[in-house]
Amino acid sequence: MKPIITSCISILLFASSAFAADNAAFAEREAKIEQATQVCGAEIVAAQAAQIDQDLAAAPGDPALTYFRAYAHFAEGCVARAHKDKASAELHMETAVKMLEQIINPAWEAEACGLQGYVLNQLIGVKGMEVAMENGPRSSILLARAGGMAPDNPRILFFRGVSLVTTPEQWGGDLTQGAKLLERAAAAFEHPAKNALVHWGYGESLVWLGIAKQKVGDTAAARAAWLKALGLEQNYGWVKYVLLPSLDKKAEQPAK
Repeated sequence: MKPIITSCISILLFASSAFAADNAAFAEREAKIEQATQVCGAEIVAAQAAQIDQDLAAAPGDPALTYFRAYAHFAEGCVARAHKDKASAELHMETAVKMLEQIINPAWEAEACGLQGYVLNQLIGVKGMEVAMENGPRSSILLARAGGMAPDNPRILFFRGVSLVTTPEQWGGDLTQGAKLLERAAAAFEHPAKNALVHWGYGESLVWLGIAKQKVGDTAAARAAWLKALGLEQNYGWVKYVLLPSLDKKAEQPAK
């Protein structure tokens, strides 16, 4: 039995060292996908997705590649949604969910569950209330599971915060608690774990923190969060052209 055990350990160590060796390449792709999402760069996301597809063809089922391909699908869905292409947004996000369901590797389980729950939550915004009764509970279960596995993971804090902010109170939403989770997420993103497998989400967490603050009437905190997001990406379209102008428009409205 010892040779078999030793062999298994060697395989696991090789897999870990292989990921460590390629981690810089993964991080570079991830950063490009994240930035492309923020600036609505469909071509950039598509180019990164094509490269991941080539790698997946050579290593089907690889958990890291599967996760990042699912993330790319989600990013493509976000860009399509920004361009009012509802059908494409639905297709990419639903494909992301299916890919994330395939990840059973323990090292990637929390990230996969968290992103799957988040995408299901965002699909409610894309498809409307017709999917809320199914996606809402599924999302909540997945996010609770992810939170149990990785309670201090900044992305999972961010996903859980968004879920509470966007869910109606009668269905379990909690704006105050959601804002607190988003504040924790933003703080955690500032000091990421050195061995983190995934890095994206800081800018988006700031966007949603601002939305939460705006919902409770704290426009100063909302503006501060969105300006911080612009500090990370100066051409962040949602912030630059939608969210910050919404504060200015409200300020210009005459008092009733």
